[in-house]
Amino acid sequence: MIRTLAAAALIAAGAPAVAAQEIAATTIEEMALSPHPDFDGISAAMIVGGFDQPGLYAANSVILDGGLFPPHAHPDDRLSVVLSGTMYLGVGDTVDRSDERAFPAGTIALTPAGTMHWMATRGGDVRILEIGAGPSGTTFAD
Repeated sequence: MIRTLAAAALIAAGAPAVAAQEIAATTIEEMALSPHPDFDGISAAMIVGGFDQPGLYAANSVILDGGLFPPHAHPDDRLSVVLSGTMYLGVGDTVDRSDERAFPAGTIALTPAGTMHWMATRGGDVRILEIGAGPSGTTFAD
């Protein structure tokens, strides 16, 4: 009761109103993707932050059917949520499809910092949400 009276008194006294903030909304499919500069069939759009900026980043990434992102590592832990399709993930500095693991839509892969890994697609395009903490980067295997 006292809280209600205090709130009513503040409103009546002309207390400053809290401004409403806009909440932006788009679907993951509507986002404009930019092609990877070095690899055909791979594109992404930053949702928040950036790979080269400090703090949280999230990227909407698509690898087209038959695509391969070659062996590489990141300096930060990388969380990959498979939104559609099946991502094939392998660990190591060479692509060995006999030692890969399938991550179908709805699964989450946590790749520890410094882990050399690669990603491939077969049977359809794959969309993943990549989340990490920057600044990040990508180092490719020799």
